Amino acid sequence: MRLIILILLTFLISINNDIRSQDIPPPNPSMVINIVSGQSVLFYFDEMQEYKNGILNGGQSTFIRIGAILDWKLQFSADQSIFYGTNNPSNQMELNNVGLVVISTGTNLDDGSNIINYAKTAPMALESNEVTILTKGSETNKGYGIRNAFTLNWEMGTQRGNMNNQSMLEQMLADDSYTVNIILTLTPHLQ
Repeated sequence: MRLIILILLTFLISINNDIRSQDIPPPNPSMVINIVSGQSVLFYFDEMQEYKNGILNGGQSTFIRIGAILDWKLQFSADQSIFYGTNNPSNQMELNNVGLVVISTGTNLDDGSNIINYAKTAPMALESNEVTILTKGSETNKGYGIRNAFTLNWEMGTQRGNMNNQSMLEQMLADDSYTVNIILTLTPHLQ
């Protein structure tokens, strides 16, 4: 018998533009997230090793750039409190089976000087509450273009960081497709 679990992550962007600036003429906003690629991520479980060890990234990445004329922070969350099965909504799976590692590819350093990267060394588990993944360091994290470029590496069922400590196999999940929307929230960094 072969069990298959599909997880589809779709990205929504929530931007708080309460602060405006006269420094950048229209149409440039004061803060923007540009999702370059990887708007949808799909995990396909079809081997026993994947159920035991999870899928560590496996090319499941989202590339983003953040443009801001002021210091910022980035949070992520799910739009629901649990995964529900598409075929049978009574099938459920915990959100914390999904984790995120962020790799900075921009010129703003994520060593605590420009940016504090909370998902740099271990994955941050998905929650329905907003989780801060990137924020201002001791210096400014303002900038456009390649200054604030990031790779969001998604993983599923790996039990790393603060993710679910049971394997997908131990959780005895029902064969189904599970879908959730991920919300990226970019807001000004307030002292």
